[in-house]
Amino acid sequence: MKVELIDFTGIGRDDETWHAADVMIFTKQTRLNLTSGLMKEVKAWDAAKKQQELDYMAKTIKSSWEFVDVTFLLSGVSRAVAQQITRTRTASYAMQSMRVTDASSFGVVEGEKLDEQQRMAYRAAVDSSKFFYTELVKMGVALEDARGILPLNTECNIVCKYNFRTLTDLVKARKSLRAQGEYGQIVREMERLIVEAWPWSKPFFESDKDVAINMLEDIVKSIGFTTGKGMGWEIAKAIDLIRKD
Repeated sequence: MKVELIDFTGIGRDDETWHAADVMIFTKQTRLNLTSGLMKEVKAWDAAKKQQELDYMAKTIKSSWEFVDVTFLLSGVSRAVAQQITRTRTASYAMQSMRVTDASSFGVVEGEKLDEQQRMAYRAAVDSSKFFYTELVKMGVALEDARGILPLNTECNIVCKYNFRTLTDLVKARKSLRAQGEYGQIVREMERLIVEAWPWSKPFFESDKDVAINMLEDIVKSIGFTTGKGMGWEIAKAIDLIRKD
């Protein structure tokens, strides 16, 4: 399985690293101050000022996040996980076809939880299905009919395009340990590649719970903390309850 970031807002520009951030800041600013030269003003901000604004944006209304896009090529993923991926409806996809492509040489993704005996049985079942698939194709059976006997975990390639809001929501939901192992690996790699291309984006991938905890801790620091009593103490107890959830 391979995850590649093949396109994103601003790629190839002189300001490749910051252009998407500028677009997001600009679209947020337009709700308060729409002028013809606003984008130019935003681009003139220094990195520290931009990061300060982005850190705030990561904790507020998400609509401006939708104005920048990222596109990934996923290679050698199972069709099972591809089905899960395409359930995210606010995204665009192009997936390798088995209807018009001979799949006899395609690999099959193996589950990570198989022990040695189970893996041998799994591989035997895969080999059997691929053998009979090839035989059916030789007999002249249409590819769209022969594909029906191939394993659901047959490998495929898929291109996925998301706006940044959809991607961050997806990563937060699917990098959980409860998510399917393959899907979890994919979204973690997506996050890594985006943060590598856009270092400013790291705060946007924090879970809403972590953001809430950080906000509450800042409030406690500002109002003071006395052991055993006071508003700061009560907020600290609430923070502990959130962490345990």
